[in-house]
Amino acid sequence: MYEEYADDIYRYVYVHVHDQMLAEDLTADVFAKAWQKLDSFDFKHARGWLYTIARNRITDHWRTHHTVPLEEDFDVEDDRESIESEMDRQISKETLLKHLATLPKDMQSVVTLRFIEGYSAKHTGDSLGMSEGNVRIIQYRALKKLKGLLI
Repeated sequence: MYEEYADDIYRYVYVHVHDQMLAEDLTADVFAKAWQKLDSFDFKHARGWLYTIARNRITDHWRTHHTVPLEEDFDVEDDRESIESEMDRQISKETLLKHLATLPKDMQSVVTLRFIEGYSAKHTGDSLGMSEGNVRIIQYRALKKLKGLLI
């Protein structure tokens, strides 16, 4: 189960915490919690169950630490054009992540799974325990809010 889902869970956690080491630690916690509850686990819903644990673990982390995540430093070559291009990309990424963090948790989860993980609406719904139609509605509303914030 770890080999199949670890990368997906890590990316999901990283998008919410913006720190590589913290994302690795929280991802390990997710699988440790899953291991503890393995006897009551239904393998048909592994992905959704792991995302639920991850979402709860992220919430617990921010609730107990009361900190705002910081972006990782980026490495660029010494060439001026590359530095400017990387700075523009980083600013865009930071702006998008900052605005994404202002959305309600359900919208954050849907946008993350649909556009960062590349899941279909059905797969996203299965992972989050909602219907495909509900995912599409939440996605529409989230994108509309993000567009308003970015323009």
